[in-house]
Amino acid sequence: MEILTPGRKPSRKHNGASARRTQKPPRRVTAGAVFKLLLVALLVAGGAYAALSTPKVVEKVSSQHVEQVIIEGEINFVSEQEVLTAVNSFISESLLLVDMVKIKQVLESMPWVRNVTIRREWPDTLVLNVMEEKAIARWGDTRLLNQDGAIFAPDSIVGLEQLAILTGPDDSARQVMEHYQLFNQLLYQRGLKIAELSLNERGAWLLMLANGVLVNIGEEDVMKRMRRLVAFLQPYFLDQMATVESIDLRYTSGIAVKNKSMTGEEVVSL
Repeated sequence: MEILTPGRKPSRKHNGASARRTQKPPRRVTAGAVFKLLLVALLVAGGAYAALSTPKVVEKVSSQHVEQVIIEGEINFVSEQEVLTAVNSFISESLLLVDMVKIKQVLESMPWVRNVTIRREWPDTLVLNVMEEKAIARWGDTRLLNQDGAIFAPDSIVGLEQLAILTGPDDSARQVMEHYQLFNQLLYQRGLKIAELSLNERGAWLLMLANGVLVNIGEEDVMKRMRRLVAFLQPYFLDQMATVESIDLRYTSGIAVKNKSMTGEEVVSL
């Protein structure tokens, strides 16, 4: 069996010639001529139906095996061999009888596969369109989150170590992903990125910026506090962030800043 990816898909020949159409005088069609044409069409259709209904034709169509599998879609983390191995046991039957529902279920059970659509191309080809998961962040040390906040666990996350690490109770994954995206949108205005974001059992948020600054957000008025942080950073010390160890947003009308050289915090009123 041959596996073809989009770059290797066999070309299809199209034979035909174009011709210039010329106008001819209109021909009169009589009722008798129309009847004859209809009769011929019915005879041809009947003959075709009879031919397809013969046991030999049905047997030939049913016995046509899958000779090649074409893999469409951009795949980076799933190999062609993995796909073939997953479907190999289902394509020993004819192309007509192959269980496409089962193949879809098996492929979509693979960690990196988000969605698969399958179609037959006669006489001998099975086409698989594979859509991979898109990893937005890490969930703990070994698992990943997609854009919907769903957790998936591939065998390896090599090459994805640069993604932000999000943590929290497993049933909070979607909530953590949503807040991660909202926080990132606010911090992007100041050229800052999140390296880690966590939600504890009490519902309190804690994040680590990519520059190493720890930000304690707390449990209440989370978005209000983050907007206050963004407003505070620009006039105060955005260019001095290298000297900051942590920022505490759990104040009613201020922000506590701890510098690396300080033993305590300095509260800045807003």
